Amino acid sequence: MNHWIIALSREDMEHCIKVGKFGLNRKHILGRVEKHDKVACYITREYKVIALGEVTEPYYVDDTKVFKGEGLFPDRFDFNAKKLPSDQEIDFMSLVDQMSFIKNLAYWSAHFRNGIVQISEKDWKTITSQAKASV
Repeated sequence: MNHWIIALSREDMEHCIKVGKFGLNRKHILGRVEKHDKVACYITREYKVIALGEVTEPYYVDDTKVFKGEGLFPDRFDFNAKKLPSDQEIDFMSLVDQMSFIKNLAYWSAHFRNGIVQISEKDWKTITSQAKASV
């Protein structure tokens, strides 16, 4: 099982959560996403994780327009994520120095430029424990 952080603006992420689909033009990354992988939904510019979930359908190609933004983003996977209450969204800035995938704290946000990043199980547990602590 893999663990992923997907990163979008709040409006786009909330739409993806609603329709249960995430898409990019990045087959080389999305092609590694498998059913039952875990997904954390990260909001760019706000530095928050707003939902946690699981992949329900692994990588596939579909050019049906379902996303709000420009482009079709045909490389996709389906997921089901439960939004955290707004007062319990996870402040990612408080976790940055604990994330093993971040090697240089000065450039930590660069990891989210591609819209998706694979993380370790340890990082996943750090994020999910923060969600449980805020409940």
